[in-house]
Amino acid sequence: MKAQLTALGESDAGACQECSSPDEANSGGVDNAHLASNIAPSLPTNEWTIRKNVDEVTVFFSVSSHGHPLNDLQQSDIRLLDDNKPPEKVVQFAPQSKPPLRLALLVDTSGSVHDRFSFEKHAAAKFVEKMLSGDSDLAFIAGFSNDTTVTQDFSREPADLEKGIDKLTNKGGTALFDAVSFACQKLAAYPDSDRVARVLVILSDGEDNSSHSSLKQSIQAAERTGVTIYTVSTREDSGDKTDADRILAVLAERSGGEAMFPGDIWTLGKSLDKLHDLIRSRYFIAYKPADFDPNGSYRSISVIAEKDGKRMQVRARKGYHARLEPARN
Repeated sequence: MKAQLTALGESDAGACQECSSPDEANSGGVDNAHLASNIAPSLPTNEWTIRKNVDEVTVFFSVSSHGHPLNDLQQSDIRLLDDNKPPEKVVQFAPQSKPPLRLALLVDTSGSVHDRFSFEKHAAAKFVEKMLSGDSDLAFIAGFSNDTTVTQDFSREPADLEKGIDKLTNKGGTALFDAVSFACQKLAAYPDSDRVARVLVILSDGEDNSSHSSLKQSIQAAERTGVTIYTVSTREDSGDKTDADRILAVLAERSGGEAMFPGDIWTLGKSLDKLHDLIRSRYFIAYKPADFDPNGSYRSISVIAEKDGKRMQVRARKGYHARLEPARN
């Protein structure tokens, strides 16, 4: 685990030859036909439509003051820098409640969580039911140990999703990084034609002893697909932070999400309630970056929020790789 953190380093700002558009409404280079083959495409018509442009960027972010989410900000309260420059044009600024939610709930089913597994499933079911508030919101349920298993594909029905959670079984090792990459790709592969908010919520102790991919690769998967990751630790210990805790924190922070550490099973439900409020109080801003060059280079993102002359805490993804346009002969 320590080696994974060391290999990650503090910056991944290198050229990405496999990354495509920065637009979160696109799949980010994922093979949609392959991954979406078992996903039902029937959705109610989305009345909220934005014209897509491959050179537009969408950033979802949360703003808080002393730990309390702020949900009354205006565009004038926000300043954004892309590659250290203000955007050429802001296309849209709005609360996250505008676009549909695509939620993935990823539950650690390895043997290490056996004693508290039943309680975790009950808390997870209540969380998912509360999260899906719009007619176009969808979620899928997956458990992971040595492998990742989808127990309920995309659905808006709380009863079906609860059954998916109930089907999760407890056994095996832990392949967290593989599961994160899979969930990000599955979220991106759903056949959406309009802008959506992609969120991955992970319930895990943060251990990984079976993955073929690395921590760095799982973070890159979230970046390519425009997925925001929120992690909730199931470790029952409020002592010093472990490497597994740091893994959960890095996964969340690099994607613009947040890591929660309840410390015991009895406060897990409260943490999930707080998580609901955090996700639903986010904002998004869609913009055309200045001096954009489709060369595959890494472009940093900085979002600054000020209210009444005071700077607020902002959680947003750190950057993206520009789409790579093939060289012309």
